[in-house]
Amino acid sequence: MMIEPGGFQFTQASDPHRISLYLTTHGWISYEEPGGTLWVAQDEAYQVFVPRHREMRGYLSHVTTLLKTLSVAEGRSEAKISLEISVSDADVHYIHTDPDADPGTTPIEEGVKAFESLRQWVLSGAVLTAAPQARVVQPARKPTKALEFMRSVRLGPTFEGSYILTAYIPVPGRTGQTEIEVDDPLVRQASQPFERSVSLKLREATKEALGAANEVIQSSEGVEAFTRRAECGVNANLCEALAGFTTKEGGQAKIDATWALSRPVTPTAPIILSRDQVSVLRDAAKEMRAAAPEDDVTVVGAVVRLHREGAFGPGEVSIAGILEDRVNNRLRRIWLELAEDDYSLATRAHDSGVTVAVTGSLEKRGNRSVLRSPYNFTVRPDSP
Repeated sequence: MMIEPGGFQFTQASDPHRISLYLTTHGWISYEEPGGTLWVAQDEAYQVFVPRHREMRGYLSHVTTLLKTLSVAEGRSEAKISLEISVSDADVHYIHTDPDADPGTTPIEEGVKAFESLRQWVLSGAVLTAAPQARVVQPARKPTKALEFMRSVRLGPTFEGSYILTAYIPVPGRTGQTEIEVDDPLVRQASQPFERSVSLKLREATKEALGAANEVIQSSEGVEAFTRRAECGVNANLCEALAGFTTKEGGQAKIDATWALSRPVTPTAPIILSRDQVSVLRDAAKEMRAAAPEDDVTVVGAVVRLHREGAFGPGEVSIAGILEDRVNNRLRRIWLELAEDDYSLATRAHDSGVTVAVTGSLEKRGNRSVLRSPYNFTVRPDSP
């Protein structure tokens, strides 16, 4: 990715306040000089000059030189540093995938899966933060606060190296905030805005999920290694998202983060997902879904089978349809028992071929998918 003067990212990254915030949080030492500030690296091996105002002659030249110097000093690309300066009010999460493709590219199917996994990963953290209790399978009906938060999350540019996805979460700043330690358990008790809490819980839950995977790999532990970490945010949704960051055939992924400079924290180490861990995560997600019902699941489809013992009373119904609000809209067959009035409505729907919808708790019973405690059995208004 090229950085060109006049582009939005360069404009943001050339803001003197944002640059000063970046240099301060990275340990550079400032010395006031006529017309601006001289910044010196802690080891005194590098120095840069930041003019006080954008209107000063040669300002863009100084910024260009600054980015080049930071790139050498940090061993990172100018593009990535420029992005971090420009989104200094956001937590930026980087997902390094490992596709079998030329650098900076990925097969289209793998790319689509990785981007959807990124969305599901962030959403899992939002639901964990907003929901009143943790579950091994998150509810199909997401909390309103989590959905509102997701509208504020932004995708950033991809980077070469492998195929690096970026997502940034805007975080409200706090004047005078001191640096905090992200991996300190006490941080969870600190007063944090919802947006920062999502980032922190994502990191904690991801590390816990990989810890559970390691226990499975190193011992005879089963899915219990995951379910007992549910309160830490480990669930089927998170594990599926993490498994989607790599190709099905193997490889590894890396999750890294830089934290909003407006609410600084100490730097954190990348989280590595190995091939063996990803395989365990994928299997654990399936087992957790099979073992735990999903609450508030809405099934939409056609009534394809009816059965009851007598002419009156409750009866069993089979619906061929999809689960509403799911990315994977594969056709499923769902079984449920309805009270007499709803069973009569299902009978008329079957005879006329209209679409129905019903909500309940979905669980597996042997080879069957069963909807327990069904409610709101209705005919969809757009049906003929």
